[in-house]
Amino acid sequence: MTSICWKSAVTWSLLGLMFLLFVLMWGPAPALAGEYDHPDLVLYEVTEDMFLVARDGKTESYVTDLSRATHRQAVAQLSGTAKIGTPLCPKWVKQIAPKTKQCTVNAKGADDLSLATGKGTLKGVYAVVVQGDNKVDAPEFVVLTGSFTGDADLSLSLSGQAPIGFITNGVGTIDGYDGATFTFSGTFRLPFAIDENGRSRWGGRYLGDAYYLGDDRAPFRVKSSERSLGWPTVRLDIEF
Repeated sequence: MTSICWKSAVTWSLLGLMFLLFVLMWGPAPALAGEYDHPDLVLYEVTEDMFLVARDGKTESYVTDLSRATHRQAVAQLSGTAKIGTPLCPKWVKQIAPKTKQCTVNAKGADDLSLATGKGTLKGVYAVVVQGDNKVDAPEFVVLTGSFTGDADLSLSLSGQAPIGFITNGVGTIDGYDGATFTFSGTFRLPFAIDENGRSRWGGRYLGDAYYLGDDRAPFRVKSSERSLGWPTVRLDIEF
């Protein structure tokens, strides 16, 4: 669920001007936001497969030429944690796993976005898991499953303006409970790097410092636990 333009952008854009403001206000090294408040659910994009699509209303085909593409479609595997007492970590989970302080959520999501507007839809499925019989391994005991849909707006990232996107009108269902639904909204935070002049930069497998953009438009550092095989991951903050 990342963008095309933002990852490859190396020239000044509105985002570059924003970073210039950071430099003017705080000097060459950007002032970092404090520890970002933990949302109800935070997911990290572990893998993503993205396809470019040429669509004319009658036919649809996958293409490799960006100039021919009208839409982008992506499928991502995500994993993260939900606060206990939220729809994806109900308090009854402690009856199954008494020591649980949060639930792990594994999700598979797909989006379909217009390259002209940066807007579109998303959908997917999820599984809520807690620790099983192996206390060293990651949680894997499934206690809850369901699906979700929503509207996605990545216009700022697709246009190279800012590494951020939004989910609105999110609706989730819970398997096994007829009519059980919940609503949610979300914020995509795409990782980026900043050079000594305050400009964003990219290249290869990035093992150096990387940042997310906070709601206050100040960058905050990607932690080592927010990487997958060395890569900084896209972060998705969800509020119910």
